[in-house]
Amino acid sequence: MSPLQVACDVSRLDLGRPSGAAAYALFVLDMLARDGSVELCGSSPAGVVLSLDGRFRAGRRRSVAAVMDIGHLLERGGYSPGDWLAQNWRVAGAARRSDHLLVPSAALAAGLHRYLHVDEARVTVLAQLPGNDFRRPPRAELEGLRRRLGLPAQYLLFSGTGSRRKNLGLLGRAWAIARPRLGGTELLLAGRGATLAGFRSLGWVEPAALARLLGGAVAWLNPSLYEGSPIGALEAMACGTPPLVAATGAQPRAVEGSGLALDPHDPAQWAEAISAVVQDAGLRSSLSRAGLKAVAGLRARAPGPGALVRALGGEPAGGG
Repeated sequence: MSPLQVACDVSRLDLGRPSGAAAYALFVLDMLARDGSVELCGSSPAGVVLSLDGRFRAGRRRSVAAVMDIGHLLERGGYSPGDWLAQNWRVAGAARRSDHLLVPSAALAAGLHRYLHVDEARVTVLAQLPGNDFRRPPRAELEGLRRRLGLPAQYLLFSGTGSRRKNLGLLGRAWAIARPRLGGTELLLAGRGATLAGFRSLGWVEPAALARLLGGAVAWLNPSLYEGSPIGALEAMACGTPPLVAATGAQPRAVEGSGLALDPHDPAQWAEAISAVVQDAGLRSSLSRAGLKAVAGLRARAPGPGALVRALGGEPAGGG
């Protein structure tokens, strides 16, 4: 049986320095390429169109579109007026006009059903897992990175973009409350555009180095107003680092007993949580062990691309 031809144009994504949709696109494309039942054709004509860059492509062919973010429906303040309009147009268009939707979490699938009345049968969940680089690093690797980047002896880490919905201002307010209790501990930022006045920003960090950076952190912090994928928290957990996340979107279910889920509008609560994880080695150790165990379980049970291949081919979600 000849492979299903699928057109997938990812030219608008920065695959050289991937984050967000680009990182998810690489995960999906790699999985499909290894499966062998799908032939990826770039932007060439094919029987099916797979849109992984957030843009719906109309036409007579079957279309499957990835949706990564519906935060604009829950936290309007996380988006500028222009960004809100663009995001609303993209998501509503994909939900209304695509034959099928691909999402990275059950939380996002539930949100599409609740807020946009998307039939659950039209949605496939394919959760991204941490890559092989993300593991608890040996001490020698940590020390090498510490010397190369001039890292402090003890630090907390935010990694992600600097977009408005990432809610970095809350971290600044929480840190102002917590810092007097924490001695020489520092807060570092990593990622494209991730900046906050008074804090050191490392810019974009390649995955292998990011894994070591995560592994050396006391905790990973993400107060984002909405995340459709919990991949950042899972990467931290895979490196043995407890995640402190906002109690919204896909993150809380992913961290469960491996981290702390907090109110994204309460800097005092974040300050208390930061102080606790820095000062209590027993708490850190307990959360770290739980995270490593949780990610190992997810990797052992990782599904293949079968559900997505069936969706691309127009088969029922429960088909063989």
